[in-house]
Amino acid sequence: MHLQQTRAIRNTFDVDIPLHPDTRSYEDVARLVEGFLRSIDSYRRDARDLSQGDVLQALSIVTAVQKAKDEATGRYGSGLRIELHALSVEGDSTRV
Repeated sequence: MHLQQTRAIRNTFDVDIPLHPDTRSYEDVARLVEGFLRSIDSYRRDARDLSQGDVLQALSIVTAVQKAKDEATGRYGSGLRIELHALSVEGDSTRV
C-alpha cells in the first residue's frame, strides 16, 4: 500500500492499493470503500469510545462473514438467503 498526502484539494490522501485478481469493477470497489468509510465515520461520531482496534475487529468479522456467505452460495446456490442472527464475541478481558 502506498499512501501519499496531497494538499491541493483540502487535506486529501491518495492511496495506491493493488486490486485483487478477481476484481471486476474498480468503480464498484471505490464506491463500496467510500460507503464503508462514511459509515465508520458516522458511527464514530456517536460512539466516542470506539477505538481503531474496534473498527479493525469489526471489519475482520464482516470479511469472515462475507466469505462464509460466498462459500455457502457457491455450495448451495444463489437463491440461498443468509442472515446473521446472533454474534458472540469473547475476549480475554472485559472493557469498562
